[in-house]
Amino acid sequence: MIEAVLDVVGNTEPDVLLGNVQRSVKRSLPWFDFDESPQGSVCLVGGGPSLVDTIDQLKARHQNGAKVWAMNGSYDHLQSQGIIPDVMVMLDARPENVRFVQNPQQSTTFYITSQCNDAVFDALEGFKVVLVHANTPGVYELLEHEKARPVHLMGGFTTVGILSLILAKLQGFQRIFMFGMDSSYRNGEHHAYKQESNDAERVIDAMINDVTYKCAPWMAQQVTDFQNVVAGFGDVTIEVCGDGLLHEMAKAMSN
Repeated sequence: MIEAVLDVVGNTEPDVLLGNVQRSVKRSLPWFDFDESPQGSVCLVGGGPSLVDTIDQLKARHQNGAKVWAMNGSYDHLQSQGIIPDVMVMLDARPENVRFVQNPQQSTTFYITSQCNDAVFDALEGFKVVLVHANTPGVYELLEHEKARPVHLMGGFTTVGILSLILAKLQGFQRIFMFGMDSSYRNGEHHAYKQESNDAERVIDAMINDVTYKCAPWMAQQVTDFQNVVAGFGDVTIEVCGDGLLHEMAKAMSN
């Protein structure tokens, strides 16, 4: 893959993130902890264009017992396709992301980072929410004296997709299938469904194996994060389903 110079920066000011963390840790919520007991299969579902092609494969895996974890807008999209996700993961701290949790289900566990906006937690009042801590500046100092609850600061990622991958590994899943995590555009589309908040994002070129993909900078960074993170996954089997830049990178890594 040809490296691009990326200006991937956070979309929320650090002081806002830390303020969100300070308030969320005061809520009566369980904090994420490791689970060493081996689990079976999990399908991590983003919103990339290839999800249109792989939805039947996803449904089949779900019917055969695989857990389904959704990210952001894929949560509602999967419900429209007849799948209620077992888990929903959110990382982004922007207040408008409350739109992703307008149709919560009691059977879903919501892994929400402590840096998320208050509106998200308010919308999920009465549902099963587990607080996840991202290793953003100032969080270590804020939580370093915590004794009553487990403190695990998640790092090494820039997207909710890679965070979900890390959490699935830490929950003991032995087989991880990644759906809709293309990390690239297809025919000018960035998602399998409408998500206007991405319409104006900057688009760059990324090349692998002499094929050029159109992608947003965060998508290219996600591919780099993927390479770094899965290097420490040991015997866990990971399959990137569909197509796109991340699929091509995973295929190159397996050869």
